Amino acid sequence: MESIKNLLETELSTLLAPTDDKPKPHVNLETPPDRNQGDYAFPCFRLAKTLGQKPQDLAQNLAKALGESAGVQKTALVTAVGPYVNFTIHKNVLATQILEPLFNPKAHSPKNFTWVIEYSSPNVAKPFQIYHLRTTIVGSTLAKIARRQGYNVISINHLGDWGTQYGKLAIAFEKYGDEIPANPTLHDLVRIYVQIHKDMETDPTIEPRGREAFKKLEQGDPELRSLWKKCVDISLKSFNELYARYAVNFDHIWGESFYETHLQKTLEQVERSGVLVRDDGADIVRVTDRAGHEIPPCILRKSDGASIYATRDLAAALYRYQKFGFDRMTYVVGKEQKLVFEQLFGVLRAMKVDFEPKCEHLATGLYRFKDAKMSTRKGNFVTLDEVHQLCKERALELMRGRESSQGLAPDELDAIAEKVAIAALVFADLSTDPTKDLDFDVERVVSFEGETGPYLQYAHTRCLSILRKSELQPETNSERIAAQIMQQPEIDLLRRLGRFNEACDRALDQRKPTQLTTYLIDLASDFGLFYRECKVRLPDQPDLERARLALVKATQITLNEGLALLGIPLPEKM
Repeated sequence: MESIKNLLETELSTLLAPTDDKPKPHVNLETPPDRNQGDYAFPCFRLAKTLGQKPQDLAQNLAKALGESAGVQKTALVTAVGPYVNFTIHKNVLATQILEPLFNPKAHSPKNFTWVIEYSSPNVAKPFQIYHLRTTIVGSTLAKIARRQGYNVISINHLGDWGTQYGKLAIAFEKYGDEIPANPTLHDLVRIYVQIHKDMETDPTIEPRGREAFKKLEQGDPELRSLWKKCVDISLKSFNELYARYAVNFDHIWGESFYETHLQKTLEQVERSGVLVRDDGADIVRVTDRAGHEIPPCILRKSDGASIYATRDLAAALYRYQKFGFDRMTYVVGKEQKLVFEQLFGVLRAMKVDFEPKCEHLATGLYRFKDAKMSTRKGNFVTLDEVHQLCKERALELMRGRESSQGLAPDELDAIAEKVAIAALVFADLSTDPTKDLDFDVERVVSFEGETGPYLQYAHTRCLSILRKSELQPETNSERIAAQIMQQPEIDLLRRLGRFNEACDRALDQRKPTQLTTYLIDLASDFGLFYRECKVRLPDQPDLERARLALVKATQITLNEGLALLGIPLPEKM
């Protein structure tokens, strides 16, 4: 559809600048809210005001002139509707432009644009909590969509694997090490981490001992380094199992510790810029937010000489730009870290670093269960595994009551329920504005009806079922398809198929996967109407059956690709 839109915009732009010495105005066609008004529209309000005309009169004149253009005549029907010029694309053009690329896909032309996206970033030796899912799959989905659209994407998992908490964990091992097995799991690490924080309520010596242990870790103490490495390996093993389940990948897993050797030269660079200030024994930078308002200073080195997360964040930003020369760097991190990133960007601005405007924080909302945010430190938290299991149990309950599930072996039913649970969780998250909190309800998200992940999975399996049952193959010639499809649900489905790329672009422009999830729901809805209104199995009309099978196949391909971008697995049957 982009090539059609570009052609119409060029024709309109040329018409509005008929002489060589007059620059062509920028024209951007809109999508009408009511598709019965056409595929694209040009509002005449602003231009009419400039020309001193009535918008309705200008729309009439433009529609008449465009209708006389040979290029436009071959492409679309042009009409004036009030102050708008509407374009309705001819169905043979729609079929050619939409279906041929689906049946013969080609990679998008690469963009000369490097996009670094940081996401997930869980803390080592802590469980993967449910609200970590937001940063993980929002970032993963944006990275997948951006790669599809031709961006040079570099994805990074910035593990929280350094800091005073590992000094406290060393104290926990010292106190409770005899109580855990020789080969501990992440659950064992969490248990003693929670316990040592409980002990801190009555033992004031733990906090300073933890700080001292981390200082020794930074200085290279071999025993502490070995313990730290063991905790990192245990945690990564658990995290990677979750990443595999949700189809999440990274180009680089660079934790905070990766930048350990960069910290001193980073501090020296800040000092050379003239903004580093000694305050009560600590090294700080006084900063403002992007609106110029003063915010709390950013501490880069504590009075005991130890680094903190801000030092490592700064070192990471400088290193990434030096290595990748990115055009944009997006941090997909929870909104509770808003001040942290305002301080980081403030330090970069104070240093007069050129790439600072290219950095952004996509602040994700929280999961809410009875309006409580859970805290690992008090041992009262909700893990992703726990929520996943609740969704899977609900999926099994629903599937056992469905006629289509009868006759499935227990292991087959379990495998499908696993995929349904993933779809329910992921879609509920990604279909919510990433900047908003998500009120999570298992019964609502695990449903085969409504705007849910399982509903989209079911639409895909229905497409597969139709294609399997037909004795004919889908038509692949767009002209023959266009000659057969006449019903409005067919044409509406074809139009919707042509909007997939636009939905991907909008998701990236707004940094919101909701643009893609909304599109997929609309596509499934249009397909449902087509399926109800337009019979596909037509033994006496094989040409029409093949044309309609082509629409089914195109829908299946688009749902498959769209759900893959979201990280949602697709069962063969449900």
